[in-house]
Amino acid sequence: MLLDKTVRKNLDGEYIVIHANQLKEGTEYAKHLKIAQIQIRGFLGHENTEFKVDFKEFEKLSDHLKIISLSTIENVANIESIYSLQNLEKIYLEKQKFSIDISNFHKIKHLGSEYWKGLVNFNKAYSLQSLVLTKFPNTNLSELSKLENLKVLHVYTSKIETLDGIENLPLEELALVKNNSLENIEVIKKLKMLKDLLIEKCKKIDDYKSVDEIMDKVNVRIIK
Repeated sequence: MLLDKTVRKNLDGEYIVIHANQLKEGTEYAKHLKIAQIQIRGFLGHENTEFKVDFKEFEKLSDHLKIISLSTIENVANIESIYSLQNLEKIYLEKQKFSIDISNFHKIKHLGSEYWKGLVNFNKAYSLQSLVLTKFPNTNLSELSKLENLKVLHVYTSKIETLDGIENLPLEELALVKNNSLENIEVIKKLKMLKDLLIEKCKKIDDYKSVDEIMDKVNVRIIK
């Protein structure tokens, strides 16, 4: 299969798509372009279960790469080489079979990810300014309490029952979507920097008094 050399655009800028079985050629092309964003997707064509996806190829992109998106990738070798990407500012992840320590990316500003047990130390990535989290298994958000630079938080389809843990964060934007166990949202009135709030299809919430208290200073959207 020929390498797809199409340069595409999204809200983060220009990017190229690299399929897992073309990682070597794709990263060489990304280095040639000095492109700041790549999306890594699954195998193109028939998957070879013996084929190893060698993350050592990422090392050649350490100077320029700022944004990476990883679909679920099988048969990864040299996983630790992803930490050579020390200029990464945005990381988008689907659930993986390997572990990745987010705190090793010292310049990271945004993380968007489905939660799995291998998503390690995202709560210690203290430079994070924006976090989008899906399928988070904890009943509260205390694990996020030390992310003192976090301004944007979106939590989707998670098992949270309360928002405890984020009351002292400098959040300006909070989105809570399809969290069917979420009931207590009292913490919202303690978010002194909040400007935008979205609560969508969180069916257990009955008491919106804390939202009523902030209506005059926060852009609130509630979709039931």
